[in-house]
Amino acid sequence: MRLHASIFVLSLTSLIGFEAQFQSDSLKGSLGDVFSFSWDIHHPEGSYLTFSEIDLEGTGIEVLHMEQTPIESGSNLLFNTAIYDSVGLYTFPSFIAYLEDSKGLDSLYLRGPDLEIASILTPADTTFRDIKGIHNIRTPINLALVLIVLLVLVVAYGIFYVLRRLKTSRVQAKPQKIIVPPEDAHIIALRAFESLKRSKYVRFEQFKDFYSELTHILKQYYENRYLVDALEQTTSEFLITMNSMVEFDTELINETQELLEKADIIKFAKAGSDELESGKALNLGIDIVNRTKIQSNQGDNT
Repeated sequence: MRLHASIFVLSLTSLIGFEAQFQSDSLKGSLGDVFSFSWDIHHPEGSYLTFSEIDLEGTGIEVLHMEQTPIESGSNLLFNTAIYDSVGLYTFPSFIAYLEDSKGLDSLYLRGPDLEIASILTPADTTFRDIKGIHNIRTPINLALVLIVLLVLVVAYGIFYVLRRLKTSRVQAKPQKIIVPPEDAHIIALRAFESLKRSKYVRFEQFKDFYSELTHILKQYYENRYLVDALEQTTSEFLITMNSMVEFDTELINETQELLEKADIIKFAKAGSDELESGKALNLGIDIVNRTKIQSNQGDNT
């Protein structure tokens, strides 16, 4: 039987006729089984459909095949996946579908399904059996010889330790090395922003490279400042992390969402940009760092 279930859809700009329906034969199986599931994405004819990157690192899920085919009133996005690690529940990462047409740019949040891997062991395989008795094994080792060798090694080590201590006591103490503490997170970020400002990305209209570097610097700052795995998470995953932490207020979350989602549209949906918009994005990143940096007791002029 083919199962049909409507997934949760989050539209950022709400264009009419842009929606998706999830389909799957089964989401439960054993190790090595192939799971097939897809989305029927309904969108206006003649529009351009792209998708954000899907980060599978650390999920235990392998994508064997991914195919996008046209269907009536839209497109079908098919995935064939498998799991080889262990039994349990695995969640396929969520991702974003971007739609561009004459009306503008829209996006859908596609929530990945849960894949359940059950054990293939039978009840007989998990039955406890009696512990066998101790089996004596004869060895040709001479116990007395072993004890003598160990004793000689202990005495030799004792002599070596005493001689080393005597030699060390005669040598004057060397000056201790000065350990330089690591730089603060905001110093690293502001220096990287300044380097990005002097780069030639904007001058040569390389806006995809510009926004990739900009979001990398900002996520690295969050990672160093708040000890979160920002660089390993997609935009939607990191926003969920920010909403779950008391360190981030609503204004900071909204500004970060605005900057990261704008960068995603330019990087993945090939949207255009200009020098003024790029400058505003860079200034917003600098402002976020300056407002959230750790203030030292002596004051920070950076």
